[in-house]
Amino acid sequence: MSSPSPAAGRWFDAARAVLDRVADTQLPAIDAAAELFAESIANDGLVHIFGSGHSRMGAEEMFPRIGSFPGFHPIVELSLTNHVGTVGPNGLRQVLFLEKVEGFGRVILQQVKVHPGDVFLILSSSGSGGVPLEIALYVKAMGVPVVAVTSLDSARASRSRHTSGRMLADIADVVIDNGSLSGDAAVEIPGLAEPVGPTSTIGAIAAINALKAATAEKLTARGAPPIVLSSHHAGDAHEGEAQLERVYEDYFRRILRAYDSRGAIEVPGPAALEELFPAR
Repeated sequence: MSSPSPAAGRWFDAARAVLDRVADTQLPAIDAAAELFAESIANDGLVHIFGSGHSRMGAEEMFPRIGSFPGFHPIVELSLTNHVGTVGPNGLRQVLFLEKVEGFGRVILQQVKVHPGDVFLILSSSGSGGVPLEIALYVKAMGVPVVAVTSLDSARASRSRHTSGRMLADIADVVIDNGSLSGDAAVEIPGLAEPVGPTSTIGAIAAINALKAATAEKLTARGAPPIVLSSHHAGDAHEGEAQLERVYEDYFRRILRAYDSRGAIEVPGPAALEELFPAR
């Protein structure tokens, strides 16, 4: 039997370091974001969540997921996330092109009705441009709070690729660092020029679940405990299925807000955005 790979152990070391950075430094930001989320959800608002590329996994982790609850509205644009084929239709080249097209974020945002009292959570590890940054800019222009989960080390090491010259961390009301280092891949292997083993996903998912837990705690303390999606594979199967139906019904009730134009905030035009966020 061969000995364990040193590279595998180094990735676990890097992953633990990321989790420690998030736990040691980001709890105040997580608490501030959870307060915004709890306030919104308790008043029947929605927390809209957006991420493109692999960052979209954070949106799916927030809801629907075991241990999650209605009030969160994941926005996953398939043209920016469905690149598992790598080449051919829905390939990686198309995604890398589309996520740089300015104006696309506004088009996506026009497909959702955003209301006063809602909040946005934007995930982008680089935070340097593309559709997530543009959505954050428009949401801020609409007067809606923005929470960002991003890599601050990546932000410090790069420049904005958006015409506004801004980074996601410049725009958000609350910034949560996912703890990953610039370049993301964390494991150096002798004889291999490029590092392997990214860590931004584990940091972002950790932040998402900490946010979920803190939001549930704050909602419960307000006397508005959430209806939690529990596992219907464990315990009483009948009760598990019944709880799933309760989650569905609560989500149906809440999600109507995302398609109700009454009282919704109009998405401003590009000229208004340029006036609010002139190029640096």
